[in-house]
Amino acid sequence: MLRLNFSYSLILLFTTATFSLSVLSQNFPAPSVNVVQAKTTALAPISWVSGTIVSKNDSKLAAVISGRLVDLVEIGKKVRRGDVLAKIDDKTLQIQLKEDQASVIKAQATLTYLQSELKRKQSLAKQNLSAITELDKTRSERDIAQGDLTVVKSKLAQTQQQLDYSQLKSPFDGLVVERLSNLGEYVNNGTAIIRLVETSELEASVFIPITSYQFVKSTYDARTPIAIKSALGNANVKIKSLVPVANNRSHLMEARLDLSKLDWPIGLNIKVAIANGSTKNVLAVPRDALILRRDGISIFKVGKDNKAQKIAVNVGIGAGEWVEIIGKVNPGDNIVVRGSERLQPGQAVQIKSNNQSLVSSQSN
Repeated sequence: MLRLNFSYSLILLFTTATFSLSVLSQNFPAPSVNVVQAKTTALAPISWVSGTIVSKNDSKLAAVISGRLVDLVEIGKKVRRGDVLAKIDDKTLQIQLKEDQASVIKAQATLTYLQSELKRKQSLAKQNLSAITELDKTRSERDIAQGDLTVVKSKLAQTQQQLDYSQLKSPFDGLVVERLSNLGEYVNNGTAIIRLVETSELEASVFIPITSYQFVKSTYDARTPIAIKSALGNANVKIKSLVPVANNRSHLMEARLDLSKLDWPIGLNIKVAIANGSTKNVLAVPRDALILRRDGISIFKVGKDNKAQKIAVNVGIGAGEWVEIIGKVNPGDNIVVRGSERLQPGQAVQIKSNNQSLVSSQSN
């Protein structure tokens, strides 16, 4: 008798709890969700490869003449093309310049005198007042003087050029990132002094499997943007150049991406979405719609009666935010992308137009 009373009490307790949950569920509003329509779209399988942001110009600028460094730009300074980055002591060259200028004046004076003398002797020779040998001698001396003037002018130009080289000038707009020589040091011709990096023309260097060449080339030819992501955010950029030459060991080819519109630092590591298969038309949904569980992958579809239906699906190729699904889903079906965490099959829902209204509804 006691056992029967205990069983009856359990049944009564379970019935009461079930009834209470049913009443509570009727009092609470239907959960709010965001939906996106499934669509047929063209997708290509992609793989994410690593890349690095580099500069179009990253140069180690060297001395052209030998001498002692008397001035040097500070690290971190932004410079314009033509700005002076370093100066080499030019005192010796200034002295040489004065000597060369004096040599030019002397040679020019000698030539002017001999030209005048040649004209005078040519006039005398016509009157048979001067020997032909004297005329030939003067003409020869005039030609030698012309040669001497050319030589000293060349030496003067060389000295002026060396004076110009005593100032190391920036070949492009950039940022001084490293001093390779120090102030007061004696540098020789070819000694690296400054490392200058162009920060306005950014590129990304990406090494891609050579097997993806035909798919990457079609993207490059069509100038189609590709997705990249980093610790600083995501973006879509175009391939700037493609080098279809692979290393014998790595079998990787290089691609350069145009990052001129991004303000990301040089040296930043990025991930790049590279196509590795042909494009095909598929039924796709946003990745946020997928519910990943141990027993498989599923999504929630909201029918015309605003009730959630759980549908098991298989996943195919993916590109960016969209992924191919294979299952009992049709184009135009409303697929839950937010708010599916606690949904139950057959549960009524409220469709909200955006995530903000979804949050607002849940907080009420």
